[in-house]
Amino acid sequence: MALAPNPATKATMRPKRTPLGQRNRLTYDNLDPAFEYRVINDKDDRLKRAQEAGYEFVHEAGKLGDERVAEGTSIDSRVAKPVGNGMTGFLMRIPKELYAEDQASKIAEIEKTEAAMTPADKEGKGTGSYGEGLTKT
Repeated sequence: MALAPNPATKATMRPKRTPLGQRNRLTYDNLDPAFEYRVINDKDDRLKRAQEAGYEFVHEAGKLGDERVAEGTSIDSRVAKPVGNGMTGFLMRIPKELYAEDQASKIAEIEKTEAAMTPADKEGKGTGSYGEGLTKT
C-alpha cells in the first residue's frame, strides 16, 4: 500500500509562488539604504530631467520586479523593466539628502498656497479665489 505524500514536504519543495493578482512588477532586491529609488519611464525627456535633478541610473546587479514570460533581456547595464504600452521604466536613485530637500521644497510650496487661501476657501465655502490681488466676480 502506497503512502500519500506529505503536504508539508511537497510545499517546501516547490518554488515560491505568487498568487494571481499579487504580482509586484516594481520591486528591487538590492537597495542601498543611502538612496531613494524610483522607476522612471522612458517617455519624452523624463530620464534627462531626472538626471538634471540629481537622479542616477542604477547599474547594479539585481532584479526589478517579478519575472514575466517572454520578457526581453536588457540591452545595456541599466536596470530596466517593460512597464506596458511599449514603454520601458528605468530604475533610478537619488541620495536621501537630495530627496529630503526636494520633499521639503514641495511642502513649502503647498504651505505657501494654503496660506494664500481665504478661511472660507479652506472650509470649502469660498469662491475659489486665492490670495490678495485677485478680483472676485
